[in-house]
Amino acid sequence: MRNAPVPQRMRYLPRDRRGLPIPFIVFRDTDGDPHFTISDAERRALVLKHDRCGICNHRLSRGRWFVGGPRSAFHERGAFLDPPMHHDCAEYALQVCPYLAAPSYSKLIDGKTLAADKAGAAIVLDANVDNTRPDFFVAVMTLGQRIWPGGYIVPKRPFRRIEVWKDGERIAIRRRDVIKGDFSQATKLRDFMKAMT
Repeated sequence: MRNAPVPQRMRYLPRDRRGLPIPFIVFRDTDGDPHFTISDAERRALVLKHDRCGICNHRLSRGRWFVGGPRSAFHERGAFLDPPMHHDCAEYALQVCPYLAAPSYSKLIDGKTLAADKAGAAIVLDANVDNTRPDFFVAVMTLGQRIWPGGYIVPKRPFRRIEVWKDGERIAIRRRDVIKGDFSQATKLRDFMKAMT
């Protein structure tokens, strides 16, 4: 995980005990403690209805980003549960969120961080979500989305931009690196493509 600067539009967000901004859609229990692996259904619906970023709650522009595993991005029926976000919000999350950025993160995303007596609301676990952490994450930029039954968000295709992230770092192949003989990023991308098949 990196110590990335907090984007300007996220600086007003409340912080957790580690000092990390708490995304707008994160569920808070009856004590006000955030549970990062659980989305607040009412806040999620609100940002989708008003075309706002799921992290900072500021209005989205035409282009918006989705972050998830490779199946969400590339499967023909791929969909996301997390609402769209600004590029700088997505990039920050991909660098500092333990689930997205920590190479040794191994916890399941299953809602076990919340004691039943602290919920204050019904918590629903989606059986269609693979709760194991993928080896790579994908950020895709699109110009819109559709909401399917069950609240699944399907980004408009074709994607305008695609970024692949591993362990808090963006994987990019730059011509100048290949000319210099640095193939480290190319190797990571090759490993990603193998994992996709």
